[in-house]
Amino acid sequence: MDNITKIRLINELNANNDELKSLENLLKIQKENSNKRIINNFEPSVIIEDFLYHGDLAHAIDINLLVNLNIKNIINLCDCQLDEQIKEIFNLLWIQNLEDDFHGNINEYFDQTNKFLFKCKEKNEKVLVHCQAGISRSSSIVLAYLIRYNNLSLEKAYEYLLEKRPIAAPNCGFLIQLIRYEKEIKK
Repeated sequence: MDNITKIRLINELNANNDELKSLENLLKIQKENSNKRIINNFEPSVIIEDFLYHGDLAHAIDINLLVNLNIKNIINLCDCQLDEQIKEIFNLLWIQNLEDDFHGNINEYFDQTNKFLFKCKEKNEKVLVHCQAGISRSSSIVLAYLIRYNNLSLEKAYEYLLEKRPIAAPNCGFLIQLIRYEKEIKK
């Protein structure tokens, strides 16, 4: 992490030394997995078998793909409105106006998305979590779920996610929020 980013995190997000150290560890994990970034872009990544899929907008608009994978639910984290036909076929949670930058307050959606995912899991239904590119926003939501319901530390959750989706890379602001979320969950 460069000094400019560190200064921004301190000044704009009030990141403390412990949070910055945790962030450095997460970025190290990300870097160590960067050589594994070749993935099958034709299908979303399977994070939890028969339940949790992680992808991008192209996956979310491909009705045939979603039907073939037996996906019943979608969490849309980008501002692109999905086709009316998709809204009719799938149970949709649409989180709008969430910018993929330092100031995007993704933490405010963790409870809502976790409840949605929990209900899908209870019904044994598959769900696709996606954003525009399937890299930052959707990865953050998947990590929040893994921390909350799979009892994983953020580091272990991120290592696991990178095994399943090597391009997962939440921005530094989202990672700071996930560090704080993990701390809150552990209380």
